[in-house]
Amino acid sequence: MTLSIFIGIIFLFAGLSFLSSNLVAKGMEVRTQIGQITLAKVLASLFCLACLISVTLQEYWYEELWRLVIFIVFSVALFQLVSTVFTMKIWNGITEFARKGHLIFSICFFLLGLLLITRSYIGPVISVEECKSSKEIQVICLVKNPEDLAVTPDNNFLIVSEFGGIEPLEEMIPGKLSLLNLETEEVEPLNMSYSNNTWGDGLCSRKNNDLLGPHGIDLVTRKDGLYQLAVVNHIEYESIEMYELIKAEPSWKLVWRGCVRAPVENYLNDVSLKSDGSFFVSHMYDRDSSISTFLSAALFKYKTGYVLQWNNRQGFSMVTGSEGSMPNGIAYSETNNLLYINNNLGDKVRVLDLNSKTLIAETFLNAPDNLILTEESLWVTTLDHEILDTLKCTKSITCTLPFSVYELDPLTLEEKQRFSFRKTIFGLPTVALPVKDKIWIGSFRSDRVAYINMERK
Repeated sequence: MTLSIFIGIIFLFAGLSFLSSNLVAKGMEVRTQIGQITLAKVLASLFCLACLISVTLQEYWYEELWRLVIFIVFSVALFQLVSTVFTMKIWNGITEFARKGHLIFSICFFLLGLLLITRSYIGPVISVEECKSSKEIQVICLVKNPEDLAVTPDNNFLIVSEFGGIEPLEEMIPGKLSLLNLETEEVEPLNMSYSNNTWGDGLCSRKNNDLLGPHGIDLVTRKDGLYQLAVVNHIEYESIEMYELIKAEPSWKLVWRGCVRAPVENYLNDVSLKSDGSFFVSHMYDRDSSISTFLSAALFKYKTGYVLQWNNRQGFSMVTGSEGSMPNGIAYSETNNLLYINNNLGDKVRVLDLNSKTLIAETFLNAPDNLILTEESLWVTTLDHEILDTLKCTKSITCTLPFSVYELDPLTLEEKQRFSFRKTIFGLPTVALPVKDKIWIGSFRSDRVAYINMERK
C-alpha cells in the first residue's frame, strides 16, 4: 500500500531525528510552548479527532497496520491534549522521558517504520481446503496457478496458463496450457501438435516432448485471418512460443508455429502481440537477481527492467521510456499505438504513446499484475497488502489475502469501478478477464480459477 509505505517513511525519519538529543530537546520545548496555548490545543484536538474518524470509516480498518498505528498515535495525542485541561504533569512527564530516553524512541520509531513499509494486512488468513464457491465469488478447481487467461474467438473457452513459478521467489517447475469450458465449467486438456518454425526466429526450436513453463499469454487475430497465441516460456530457456489456435469441434487445438529465443540477460513476464506477428514483452529483472534484490526493489521502487519489442527483421529492441520497477503485465493498442505497462513493484500503471514516445497517463495501484485491454476498458488486478504479508500463506496453496479488481478508462486510467475482496475463497490474483456477463480471475498461486458477476454503474 503506497500510503502505508509513506507513513512508514515518516516514522523512519522520526526515528533518525530522535538520534540527536539537541534536536529532541528543541522539539520538546516547542511542544511544551504549544501545549500552553488554549487555541492551539483546541485545534490540535480537533485535528486528532478528525484523523481518528477518517481511519476508522472503512470496515475492518483494524486489520490494516497503518490504520491501526495512526489510530493509536492520535488516540495518545488526543488523550494528552485533553488531559492538559486538568494537569500538565502527563505532558511534562512524557517530555522529560523523551529527552532522557531519545535513543529508545529512535529505535522504536525506526522499527515501526520498517514494519509499516513491509507489512500492511494484519488480519486473519482463511485456510481454504475444499473447492466450494461463495456468494460473491464462484470457483472452478483442478488447475494449478492459472496465472494468465485468454478467451477463444467463440467466447466459449478460456485458455489457461498454468504457471510453474519464477526465480528467485520460488523453484521454477514445468506447467502447461489448458482449456476451461465456460458452458460446462470443466477443465479440459488442450491438444497440441508441432509444425515448422515459421512465426519465430532461427535460434529457437521445440520438440514434441519438451517441457513448457508458461507465464503470460496473448491471443490475436493475424492480418492473414489466423489466430496466433503467444506464450512466455521459462523452460528450458527463456523464449516466446508461438501457436496457431485452430477450431477442432467442439473445442480448440494448438499447432506450434515457432518460437523466439530471448536474450540471455532477459527474464520475461508478459507478452502482447501485434497483428503482423511481432510483439512486445516485459523484462522483469535480471536473471541473477536475488530475493534481497527483489525485496529492496519493492521497498525503494528503483528500476529493475523494461519492455522489449520484437520483429523478424530487427530482432529485439528496448522501448524508450518503458523502464520501471518490475514491468509485469503489458497490453498494446494497435488502434492508438499505445503501450500499457504495469510496474508491479513500483505500484504504477502507465500508458506510453509510441508515436510521440511520451507518457500520456499514469496511476498508482498497489502491485498491479496482468492487463486486459478491451474496446471500452482496461482491466487490472491488485494486491491489497504488502510483500511480506504473503508469508502467512506458506502453508496453503490458495491464499486469501485481500485483493481488488479494477476497471479503468483506457485513455485517462481513471477508475470506472472497483471490486474488493477479503476473507474469501480466493487470492493472489493476476488477471481479470471480462467475458459476457462475468469477470474471470486468475492467480499465480492457487488451485482454482474464479469469476464474479459483471456489474455496471
